[in-house]
Amino acid sequence: MRTDLPDAEGSDVVPGYRPVSVLAVVALIAGILSATAVFSPALLLVPLIASALSVAALKDVSARGDGDDRAEGGDRKTGRWWALTGLALAVGFGMQSVATSLTQRTVAFRRAEASAAMFLEMVREDRLGEAVKTCLPQVIPPMGIGIGGKATPDVQERQAEASLAGMEIIQNIRECGSAAATTLSCVGAEVRFPDSWAVVVVIGPCEGRSKPLEIRMLMQSKPVTRGQRMFDNWMVAGIAPNVGQ
Repeated sequence: MRTDLPDAEGSDVVPGYRPVSVLAVVALIAGILSATAVFSPALLLVPLIASALSVAALKDVSARGDGDDRAEGGDRKTGRWWALTGLALAVGFGMQSVATSLTQRTVAFRRAEASAAMFLEMVREDRLGEAVKTCLPQVIPPMGIGIGGKATPDVQERQAEASLAGMEIIQNIRECGSAAATTLSCVGAEVRFPDSWAVVVVIGPCEGRSKPLEIRMLMQSKPVTRGQRMFDNWMVAGIAPNVGQ
């Protein structure tokens, strides 16, 4: 007797089975790993790779089988929602990383400018003792204490003030007077020093100068802990005439 029923024992095809797209699984994993970009802008490459994998996975699950399967209208692979989830995670975490980086950069610009303005105010108001405390050691030239001298804290403080006052750039600032208009503009991170930002200062018009005084200040942020809270402590890491003035 003839029958049209397929031989179940000799068939490798499981009715209703759709193969899983490996690309979709990888795209989902990459999308989850995209969260690392939120913690460091350097890892922004992870969401980009995850997005590319997700797009490739969507094409993979949309394609039909080859050969006989194509002729018979073979089923597509499964995993479309995994690919879409991976793409959504990649785009979301990528955008969050960019937004966080831009916000941190804007805050750093404002704090660097404010700290530079505070230092200039101290210098122009002859509060050099306070100004010294906002400078890193490399800013102030060292001075000897002489034979038989003792480097007590008071002596060191007076020497630091005298050394700061003797710097030509500081003398130029003080000669401009406290009434001279001042503009400050943070121009970006200083790549040679970590956590440092360059601020260009223009003071003028100044009496006795044909053009405004232009200064380049290097401001450096160092985290400090007070009690149970952490703060950014901004210090002057360098000050010199702006190149090309």
